[in-house]
Amino acid sequence: MSEKLQNTYGGQALIEGVMIRGKKTAVMAVRSPEGNIIRKEIKFSRFYNLKFLKVPLIRGILNLIDSLIVGTKALNYSAVIAEGKNHEDDKNNSGFNLGILILISLSIAIGLFFVTPALISQLFEKIGFNKIMISLTEGLLRLIFVIGYIFIIGLSKDIRRVFQYHGAEHMAVWAHEDGNNLSKESLLNYTKEHPRCGTSFILIVVMVSIIVFMFFPRENIILFIFSRIILVPVIAGISYELLKFGSKSKFKLFKTFLNGPGILIQKITTKNPDDDQIEVAIDSMNYAIELNES
Repeated sequence: MSEKLQNTYGGQALIEGVMIRGKKTAVMAVRSPEGNIIRKEIKFSRFYNLKFLKVPLIRGILNLIDSLIVGTKALNYSAVIAEGKNHEDDKNNSGFNLGILILISLSIAIGLFFVTPALISQLFEKIGFNKIMISLTEGLLRLIFVIGYIFIIGLSKDIRRVFQYHGAEHMAVWAHEDGNNLSKESLLNYTKEHPRCGTSFILIVVMVSIIVFMFFPRENIILFIFSRIILVPVIAGISYELLKFGSKSKFKLFKTFLNGPGILIQKITTKNPDDDQIEVAIDSMNYAIELNES
């Protein structure tokens, strides 16, 4: 198998399951209350357009939108399966309901992680901080909000299990990238952290936002808040390119600079999985290989 093909897989932890994305389609494997592993294919959204996915910056935005849609669908399906219900009857994944859910989630995320730190940072202007210092403070506050949020939700027993599946997903991706057998013994040789994880993307977004927002005026409060909202897709596009470049870079220093912080945060967002969780990750990866490489 070529390296190019092997490095096209990513994934997401679900409720009692794992989603794996390939070049052609995404799949999920979830353990039901009876102990069975249920598989399901989740097709990409219309935003996954191969023609536009070759355009720098634009592809990052489109990938983010598609990942939100596919990831939310998978999460909803996994919740239904974990409750012992028939996932085919899940009405939460209808186009309208899915759109409303994503819109609400994005509004909360932008409000909490972009607008709120920006407004708080304005207070530092009154104590003599210059524009650069205020921008750095805003970025630091954004980072504190992100890490704090992850830490708090990680205290939940249910979320801790999701973090375990997150670790299992990474180990399955590692094993396949190395061309090794997808077995429990093989996966245990790999770390639960992975440089291409979305956690690394979040940290790069924080770093890029510091630089981008530095060039926009802070005097007009309406323009100030509007810039924090409207520039999120631009920052996501730039961050995607940096993450992509960092994962392929031959310069270890540059690679460490871009991926290192994300690996550290993954110490929180991933936990060591048990054998049953590893089995689910293997099943999901095998199903992804079956549909993407046939």
